[in-house]
Amino acid sequence: EEELEEREAQFRGIFESTSDAVLIFDFDGTIVEANPAACRIYGYTYEELVGLSGKDIVHPDYCYLFEDYKRQVKASGRFSAQSVDLRQDGTPINVEVHGASFSYKGKPHLLAAVRDVTERAQARQALEQRVEERTRELQTLLDVTAAASSSLELDEMLSAALDCLVALVGASRAGVMLLDSDSGKLEPRMLRPEQPIAADDLAAITPACHAVIAGGEPLYVPPDPEKGFLEPGALLPLRVRGQALGILVIIGPQGSTFSEGHLALFESIADQLGVAVENARLYEQAEQAAVVAERSRLARDLHDAVTQTLFSASLIAEVLPRIWERHPDEGRRRLGELRELTRGALAEMRTLLLELRPSALVDAALSDLLRQLAESITGRARVPVSVEVEGECALPPEVKVALYRIAQEALNNVAKHAGAGQAAVSLHYIPPACGGDRGGAVELRVSDDGRGFDPQSVPPESLGLGIMRERAEAIGAALNVDSEVGHGTQVVVVWKDTGGEEQP
Repeated sequence: EEELEEREAQFRGIFESTSDAVLIFDFDGTIVEANPAACRIYGYTYEELVGLSGKDIVHPDYCYLFEDYKRQVKASGRFSAQSVDLRQDGTPINVEVHGASFSYKGKPHLLAAVRDVTERAQARQALEQRVEERTRELQTLLDVTAAASSSLELDEMLSAALDCLVALVGASRAGVMLLDSDSGKLEPRMLRPEQPIAADDLAAITPACHAVIAGGEPLYVPPDPEKGFLEPGALLPLRVRGQALGILVIIGPQGSTFSEGHLALFESIADQLGVAVENARLYEQAEQAAVVAERSRLARDLHDAVTQTLFSASLIAEVLPRIWERHPDEGRRRLGELRELTRGALAEMRTLLLELRPSALVDAALSDLLRQLAESITGRARVPVSVEVEGECALPPEVKVALYRIAQEALNNVAKHAGAGQAAVSLHYIPPACGGDRGGAVELRVSDDGRGFDPQSVPPESLGLGIMRERAEAIGAALNVDSEVGHGTQVVVVWKDTGGEEQP
């Protein structure tokens, strides 16, 4: 009996001192005993707590667990679960419950040890929320980066990136101001939504923008109704390799604030936009350089071909009257030569204009393009070039352009390298075998009677052969170059209309 009393005293000591709630229920689920921790956790006095049903302290959505608790403890003597209980004031608390069978005052009862894990649950929820926010921020950064990488055209890229930024971040306004490297002025380049910045607003933020560019650090302006700032704002420098390119301006909706996560995200977006702006500018510079190079090439071609042809024509025209007086037959021959020169110069000029207006290649008939090309070569190289066209067929634009370019390269070789007395171009349209819309073919043949060459000793990239093969492969055509020293050269291209299927 003394041993029993000692055990009861030990239990009572643990019962009273533990920080977890300990409740004893009868088999009906009524609380018959509670420790001080239970009163503290649930917000009841001892007298208020004892006598309540277990369902009185369990959240309605979790009452089914209390029934499971009674059933399992009666059946197996054990129970464990996560649940939500209620304090006396209705505040929910997250709890971890462990149940066991228990003898109380000589009768079987149900014991429940309840631990308040609300802080742990809140910490877990906060962590999950932060992970979700971080995931959303990374997705936003990915989407804005993808939008910024969608185009190398500066305005198109900025438009896509700002649209994405406004939609994903919830900004009321956003814009990019770029620094003019010559004047040092900041100019609005792209705004969302599209609306001009008022002169007063622009004047108000310009000093702050220049300060951000000079310091290289972002500036955040929290809402301050007393100063008239009803919206949060952010000014972030766009920089690449330490060079200032401009400013990213982000304005949040009224009543909102920018969190630390927002600010970190904005800085990452500004970094990405800085790289995208630099890439777009480099692309513009490359395009401009390509335009200048192309203009220089056209100028050289104009000088080499048209100018020299017209100079020769002017010399003939100058002496033609005197020749005609003395030798009419020679005069008539020179007149024919003058006519060929002027026609060739006109054709050469038209050919050069095609380079300035590529759409004209698509609009014109291939037969007309080949005749014009032949006339220009005749005038430039004094090599007669005949053109023969058999049949008629509407070709896809890319096929027409490729065949024209191959003929152009082949005839340029005739003019520069062949030493030919004459050349010929033939275009043969082969209709479909069964009279349908598909299955036809086109054969382009360019031949000359010049000096020829040994195909085995000439590198594939020489004489423009590599370029011609690439153009033929691009449209699925077959190219064959047949040449022999002293017996001229023949270039044959065959394109078959397979209706979109790849040719073998």
